[in-house]
Amino acid sequence: MGQLKRKNYWLDETTIKKAQQLFKAKSETEAIQKALELAVFQEEAVKAWKEGAGRGGVEGLDVQ
Repeated sequence: MGQLKRKNYWLDETTIKKAQQLFKAKSETEAIQKALELAVFQEEAVKAWKEGAGRGGVEGLDVQ
């Protein structure tokens, strides 16, 4: 994690509370941090999936 910095934003309180419950965060700040980390992770994952697309496949997968 990078350096922490105090910021002030106008955010929807209902959405923050929902995120806090979803992430089981102890504070609103923790909920917002986790939501931001998830957004960054998702973007990185999609980029990796796109870069790996078409490079081989899954063989021998027996799904029942």
